[in-house]
Amino acid sequence: MKLEQKFLDEINRIYDLDAQRLIIKAFNFADQKHSGQMRDSGEEYITHPYQVAKILVGMQADVTTVVSGFLHDCLEDTECSENEILNSFGGAVLNILKGMAKIELIKEARIKNIEENENLRKMFLTLSKDARVAFVKLADRLHNMQTLEFKAREKQVKIAKETLDIYVPLAERLGMNNLKHDLEDLCFRYIFPTDYVETKKYLEEYYQKSQKISDNINSKIKLMAKEAGIEVQTQHRLKSAFGVFRKWQIKGKNSVFDYIAHRIIVKDVKDCYAMLGAVHNQWKPVEGRIKDYIAKPKKNLYRSLHTTVLYPTEQGEIPFEIQIRTEEMHIYCEYGMAAHWMYKESGSQATQTAGNSAMYNLKKDAKAETEDQGEDFLQIIKTGFYSNKIFVFSPNFNVIELPEGSIPIDFAYAIHSNLGNRCVGARINGKMVQLTTKLQTGDMVEIITSTSSKGPSRDWLKIVKSREAISKIKAFFKKERREENIKIGREILEEYAKNNGYTLSKLFEDKNTLAEIQKKYHLATLEEIFIVVGYGGLTSAQVLGKFVTKIKQEARRQKKYENMSSKRTNEGVMIGGHSDLLKKFAKCCNPIPGDEIVGYVSRGKGVTVHRADCASLSILEKERIIKTDWNNNSSNEWYDASFKVIVKNSVGVLASISNKIAENKIDINYISSDSKAGEEVVISIGVKIKSREQLTEVINKIRALSDVYDVYR
Repeated sequence: MKLEQKFLDEINRIYDLDAQRLIIKAFNFADQKHSGQMRDSGEEYITHPYQVAKILVGMQADVTTVVSGFLHDCLEDTECSENEILNSFGGAVLNILKGMAKIELIKEARIKNIEENENLRKMFLTLSKDARVAFVKLADRLHNMQTLEFKAREKQVKIAKETLDIYVPLAERLGMNNLKHDLEDLCFRYIFPTDYVETKKYLEEYYQKSQKISDNINSKIKLMAKEAGIEVQTQHRLKSAFGVFRKWQIKGKNSVFDYIAHRIIVKDVKDCYAMLGAVHNQWKPVEGRIKDYIAKPKKNLYRSLHTTVLYPTEQGEIPFEIQIRTEEMHIYCEYGMAAHWMYKESGSQATQTAGNSAMYNLKKDAKAETEDQGEDFLQIIKTGFYSNKIFVFSPNFNVIELPEGSIPIDFAYAIHSNLGNRCVGARINGKMVQLTTKLQTGDMVEIITSTSSKGPSRDWLKIVKSREAISKIKAFFKKERREENIKIGREILEEYAKNNGYTLSKLFEDKNTLAEIQKKYHLATLEEIFIVVGYGGLTSAQVLGKFVTKIKQEARRQKKYENMSSKRTNEGVMIGGHSDLLKKFAKCCNPIPGDEIVGYVSRGKGVTVHRADCASLSILEKERIIKTDWNNNSSNEWYDASFKVIVKNSVGVLASISNKIAENKIDINYISSDSKAGEEVVISIGVKIKSREQLTEVINKIRALSDVYDVYR
């Protein structure tokens, strides 16, 4: 077989001389290796790799990918050795061909586990270090689908379903919409032949009837662009037959109208939005049908503006779709990740139509090729889809998804808890390995168990990667080793308390905080707290952190209060006519100027000043209570005051109260709340004020709020 002149002209236009020679060398090599082999069509086998390479050239693929297209079946279907490929075409090509061979595992996995198609698609992209494997495999599958007519009916359906389940979603993930639609329509043809013929006929007739309207729409778009000073290219095309058929299945045939998509291709992003505005001024947009994939691209990085508008006719308004994008976006929308080869900005933007390959700036320098280019591709493809994941096989070809860095123990627990608990060893790809060996995508993993195993080691919690494994290991210790966990948990908590300067029993004296912790983590008893800490379900900081924090905060608050009280001991209050006696203000009632006050003589601690109506006085010795008054300097001092507010438990009520306090330029010392019965909440507030009048004013403002039931000191 000889290369067609048209193909030679195409590679001459795209590639430099060295790349052309390498491509022709690959063709001759494949032609020789496949000599004597025939396809089901009766053609020489070389016609298949030749067509695959032509598809890749049509994508403007790099020379390594095109060469791999010619050679992709050599390792599997001929006497060719890996060394021959390596010596003749280099390591990058060899890696792509080896990746193609690995993908054959997916076929067997799919036969046995059809429900796992999503994991199989993910595995496809992670089986090889070079993502160009995916491009070659998709081109290979496209040509096989194009020649499926030579297979038996049963095999046609089987291959078409496999393509629809695995390869079509893969093309979509890669953003390769042209190839995706071609594969979909080919699958449609063989899986639902009657529906395929009916749909194709309907679309062809619709296109003929709508040609005049489409031309008119294009003319108006060009006129709008000219008036706005925007350079545009316009296209319109029928939606894919399979896409239309699916819409019919979902919406019903009579509810689908947008069979033709009109495209507006501009220079800059700002022109996209300008044209969107012009389109909406010209035609009425359909509500809910405007999609901005420029501001928020799809996961496969597809970018474009979509809108559906109504075109008026004598028979009524007809909806049609308009897609607006830049030239670079358009190339990506058609070819997805493969557009890496197809668009390169150099100085000024190209002005040709999207169908004119001159805009692609395709002259490639083969010497600039590097073997890590495919790894860069893979990194781009994986980002945003399933980064940090690996996919491995079980012995019966189940595909198991695991976090990157997982080990055989993770795999065992992903299969079943008992398998993990009895795990004592593992084989990877038939070889015995340590349980700490990191798994790679495509590995075949087999777990070795023992009925005499005592269960997992606590050290496994430090080396497994999956949450599932961690959860199941903890569950084992929680259930199987209660007494051991109680002992270990108590020791861990006692050590934490000691390191913070307390004893565990001292911390647990705070019954309110203890109740909060038990409620938060659904633990009924102290034993359950010890157990969950013992098996690693909670850390000591999660359990005791709040206890320690509250004690330290209270200590700081007490110290601050004592410091403030000591500064006021010689001013503001007269004790029996004297202002120089040692005194402090009672925290139970926080008296302020204007309150009627009394003093209580404490042994060795001076006089404590209470409000005259303080409830605490009823339990104190009456003979120690002495007359106390405010002096003339009291209004120059700052005093701590507190009050409580009973409110409806509603959103924003605390903010409303805080705002009222702030409006009066009063500093807040603290705010805390305690739930009462029903929907009421009691809020305790501490403030710093100079007079009773100031406090009364702010209390009245708070009392006037709609959700406030009562305020009292």
